[in-house]
Amino acid sequence: MTFGWTESDTGAETLQGRIEAGAASSKARDFQAASEHYLRALEWDPRHPQALRGLAEAYRGLREAGRCLETWDRYLAVRPDDVAVQTRVGDACRRAGQLERAAAHYQAALHHDPRDRYALMGLGDLHQKAHRSEEALACWEQLLTLAPGLLNIRTMAGNLCRRKLDFLRAEHHFREALALDPHNAHAVFGLADALRGQGRFEEAAPYWDEILEADPRNRQVLCRAGDCFTRLGRCDRAEALFRRALDSGYDRSALLGLAKVQLQLGVPAEAIRCYETILARNPEDARTALLLAQVRAEGGPLTGLRPGTTDPP
Repeated sequence: MTFGWTESDTGAETLQGRIEAGAASSKARDFQAASEHYLRALEWDPRHPQALRGLAEAYRGLREAGRCLETWDRYLAVRPDDVAVQTRVGDACRRAGQLERAAAHYQAALHHDPRDRYALMGLGDLHQKAHRSEEALACWEQLLTLAPGLLNIRTMAGNLCRRKLDFLRAEHHFREALALDPHNAHAVFGLADALRGQGRFEEAAPYWDEILEADPRNRQVLCRAGDCFTRLGRCDRAEALFRRALDSGYDRSALLGLAKVQLQLGVPAEAIRCYETILARNPEDARTALLLAQVRAEGGPLTGLRPGTTDPP
């Protein structure tokens, strides 16, 4: 017995009917049924944006990443101005390691909306990973004009500037970060090192004191703080910091810093022992060999920071 109606009579066998059925299945988390409804809808109209978007979401629910991305690409071919989806697909490509493809999606998003924060954040991250620091900074600084309260982006921008030896620009970012979080360890360290890089050792000292109180065993902090206090003539404090760094094992920066302190204290034999320890580990270390030769020949003091570096001498 039949009741005189078919599936098409109910409206399910229409494009809109299939889309509505797909949406209902997705809402019920039956993503397999949803994908089937959207695929049937696309048989009527292969470029229907709602059906393509729904199908991509269904594949995402099924954890079919390849099909999901392929469907998003089909959707964006129809709706390239959908900035949210461009950015979302960019994020998915970035997580999958498809970096060029991710960059293309972020750039497409920014073409339609140059102020999109997520695209700026994602593209900045890609540039940073590719060691394109100026491009990364351009993205992040544009982002920070739109959202100045992004503490993590502030500190990353400051660190990029610091690695580029652009210490004044780094100082600005770290001070802005500390205005948001006055005791943020990353920003305190960054500001101390940015001031140190500018030769403003007296200003840097209290920031080193703060970070040393919070992180008293970090070798990088110990060595850079030790260098700062050496420049200020506070040799006892500097020596204690370098020796603390050496408590946990060999550290070239700590040995170089300790050698400089010993020279300032007038104990060149101790400095020579520091250099010899480094050369025993790495006989090809030409810079240390030169310093050793200078001390043996003249007993003269070491110079300050090497041009173009933030490493303690």
